[in-house]
Amino acid sequence: MFKSLFFCSGLLCVASLSMAQNNVTNLNEVVVTANKVPQKQLQTGKVLTVISKEILERNVGKSLGELLNQQVGMQVVGSQLTLGANQEVSIRGLSNGYALLLMDGIPLNDPSTIGNYFDLNVISIDQIERIEILKGGQSTLYGSDAVGGVINIIRKKASAKPFSAQANLSGGSYGTWKGALNLSGTLSKNSSYAVAYTKLYSKGISQAANKKDDNLNEKDAFNQDAFRAQFQQKFGANLTTKVFVTNETYRADIDNGAFSDDKDFVANSRSTQIGVGAEYFVGGGKLVANYHYNDLKRSYINDSNYVAPDAYDKYSASNYGAKTNYAELYGSWSLGKNITWLVGAEYRAQKMNQTYLSISDWGPYEDAPLSDALANVNQVSGYTSFTLNNLGGFGAEAGGRYNHHSLYGNNFTYTLNPYYLLGKNLKVLANFYSSFKSPTLYQLYSPYGNTALNPEKSFTQEGGFQLFSNNQQSYFRAVYFNTTINDVIIFQSINTAPYGKYVNFNKQASKGLELDAQAQLGKFNLSATYTHQIGELTTKVAGKDTTYKNLIRRPENAFTLSLGYQASSKLYVSSTLRGIGARKDTYYDNDQFKSINVDLDAYQLLDVYGEYRINSKIKAYADLRNILNTKFVEITGYQTRQFNASIGLSLQF
Repeated sequence: MFKSLFFCSGLLCVASLSMAQNNVTNLNEVVVTANKVPQKQLQTGKVLTVISKEILERNVGKSLGELLNQQVGMQVVGSQLTLGANQEVSIRGLSNGYALLLMDGIPLNDPSTIGNYFDLNVISIDQIERIEILKGGQSTLYGSDAVGGVINIIRKKASAKPFSAQANLSGGSYGTWKGALNLSGTLSKNSSYAVAYTKLYSKGISQAANKKDDNLNEKDAFNQDAFRAQFQQKFGANLTTKVFVTNETYRADIDNGAFSDDKDFVANSRSTQIGVGAEYFVGGGKLVANYHYNDLKRSYINDSNYVAPDAYDKYSASNYGAKTNYAELYGSWSLGKNITWLVGAEYRAQKMNQTYLSISDWGPYEDAPLSDALANVNQVSGYTSFTLNNLGGFGAEAGGRYNHHSLYGNNFTYTLNPYYLLGKNLKVLANFYSSFKSPTLYQLYSPYGNTALNPEKSFTQEGGFQLFSNNQQSYFRAVYFNTTINDVIIFQSINTAPYGKYVNFNKQASKGLELDAQAQLGKFNLSATYTHQIGELTTKVAGKDTTYKNLIRRPENAFTLSLGYQASSKLYVSSTLRGIGARKDTYYDNDQFKSINVDLDAYQLLDVYGEYRINSKIKAYADLRNILNTKFVEITGYQTRQFNASIGLSLQF
């Protein structure tokens, strides 16, 4: 079913390429993530997906996780649960932690998490200008964690006018409402500013599902505040500087696990970021310098006013803190007409702390506090790459990174990305990447930590082609990928206290096929994606290598079909069908005190969107999700949203 649905839509898109008049995705559009230097999307062999400003404006009713979940080769497990639920970002079937999140090209991590991944819940979609998703191992340019790819979130920039304001007001299902305000302007030809604030609140639904399906569980609310301010100043024609501050917080009611409702379990999260940057044009090239500081705090408090029937603790409190310092300096220069040289250096310092206290019928229990005086690492890297741009149809990028880690020592990664343009309508590509993921602070210093851990090392191969229209505004792309990760870090049980530790042990493989197409046919715009992925884990059983499939909660097959119609200059409507294949899952049953393996059924979700421009400054919209009220399971024991909707007004003045 998945393949036939995609191929039918794919043939329709390909057949319409020659008739395309208006852009859906313009391959002549300039992107910055592929090699840190602005270039046209057409002039790279890397596999890049762009979520444009127009797409973002038509998805303001969704969360960032929901929007990413619709992209080819991506799944965000947890994005269909109530707001504030944990979200696991997967690129090409790889687990959370192998996808590196960037903010304006700067890595975002949370060193206090086991996988070093950043929480999507703190990021407001209203403050984003565009998103560039770059698949494959990207450690040469972006360092640790970029094994499956990078997601570069590019914030909104200042308006060219002295003063500009954008506002979004919306309300919808589950007692959800949102208000967002963006103010920006250019004070003079040398100074500009941008200030944004978003408030989001939802009464929500219960995180935990009820085995009896009687919907008696308590609703779990979500309350988010996101603030960002940036100021930019030019000094002459060659130097531009910027400074920014971001404070993003949320409070979420959570539950005690699968099928376990809890009335006073609360999660709080705060991310405070401060950064400065500069660009300096010199010698026919450009130097870029950035410094970024991120202070994160998370807490999970389960009060004793209510105790879930299957709960072990009457009270528990977990507190986590993390600090990251990031600095980089890189430059790019043109070496002749067709060659660009990039060279740079990077410094990362991370530290974390945590405390845990619980009280049960057996009395209080407290973990030994983990101090950031102990749990800290730093990494220093140097990298370089050369890009050949369309020499007789041939182009390529080749580069390498040398990384020094304060604990495990040194490692090296490289990339080779050739492509060839055959005429005006076909690009053939082949990519070879090596990447790495450094051990996380939790894996190194927790009670189960192991300071002798080595980095996880990966190798990715990609091959495919891209067929595009004469005006390069519509395309069909097919890419085969194969990623192998060695020295995978796992949690291994042991017979003595603390009865477990982290070790380098397994091998992970992920391979599959990505197909995506976009086209315009008169007033209709069409898009279709299909992802087939296989995940395999190789481990030793009784001294022998044993390989088995391990796509937990991630489907082998997924597709998205979208159809939009510009009915008039004022009215636009669209529909999106998202299909997720059957999956495997495992959960801990508090009643039986054991882990249980389950099979999750395939499901399809249909969304409808419409917007009407009242005038040049005001737009009304309605976003209807899961309009068929499909019941489905994303994570066993947790409740998903059925039919839900939001309506709102967008204003610009």
